[in-house]
Amino acid sequence: MIMGLLMKGPAHGYDLKQTLERELSPFFAVSATPLYYTLKKLEQEGAVTKLSTVSGRRPQKYVYHLTAKGQKEIKELLLKNITYLHRPSFNLDISLYFFNFLDPQDVVKMLKERLRELRKLKFLLERQKKDVATDVARKKEYIIMAHTIRATEAEMDFVHDLIEAFSHGGLDKENFFYEGEQRP
Repeated sequence: MIMGLLMKGPAHGYDLKQTLERELSPFFAVSATPLYYTLKKLEQEGAVTKLSTVSGRRPQKYVYHLTAKGQKEIKELLLKNITYLHRPSFNLDISLYFFNFLDPQDVVKMLKERLRELRKLKFLLERQKKDVATDVARKKEYIIMAHTIRATEAEMDFVHDLIEAFSHGGLDKENFFYEGEQRP
């Protein structure tokens, strides 16, 4: 992420931290905590250089620049990332694995709560998407929000199916099928 931000141009560490928190954290699980450690590591690898700047009586600051090696590396990583498939991980799956230890009524209650939270999330995402829809400079945010909304809708559909299944006795081969799946 840091090299991607430096593709836009040189930046102070503080500016990178602000951008991570303000622009990227709504879409990705990012933390600005390891920022300076990562910058130091990228510098050691030759992907980033830093130049010292002093302004008046203010303390010394560093401006970070992406090197040609860093530019090449980030472009390769971004292209590779498009085809990299990572199985999504949902904390819900842990509970589903051990659902036989739970009372189905309790499961239905919690699934309904999860569905309410997913609906809230979808509402917020749609509002954010609408806010950026006409801003050409924020086109990439619009696309990411559209992707996240679709994933949220898929999760909502799945949770709805789980509620139905648990309301009719739990998860077994007889009452839980994917859409279009044939009963045995």
